[in-house]
Amino acid sequence: MIYTEEVRKELDAILKAFEDYIDNQNYFDIVYSKKIGYVWIVVDDPSSAGAEQLDTPETMLDNLFNDIINDVVIPRSTTHLDEGRALTESEEAECRRRITTILETIEGGGAEYLEYLDDYIKDYQERYAEDGEPC
Repeated sequence: MIYTEEVRKELDAILKAFEDYIDNQNYFDIVYSKKIGYVWIVVDDPSSAGAEQLDTPETMLDNLFNDIINDVVIPRSTTHLDEGRALTESEEAECRRRITTILETIEGGGAEYLEYLDDYIKDYQERYAEDGEPC
């Protein structure tokens, strides 16, 4: 995958900001291939899912945001993953705290990514809300 210089810089900045988070996970990694670009791979059970190409900053952020939300909502020790559900107020606050702390390490404070986080959480809540209330 050939990225524009601007997109490659954005992806590199996001990856650098989330580096510690990614390194501390034992079930996924993000790798770079000259042939296809950045790829999200499941490493705890590589046969369980294929690789996912991360072709835009938004795609990379979607995966990372979702993973952090899952860290808050679904403890890693849980063996049964329920269908997604809306975040409680405290879960949303914790997700925002964790993600914002990382995004603020991006040069310039990552303001555009903080706005994207707001949109992502709003969409997430709408997707899983029942009658507008957390499940």
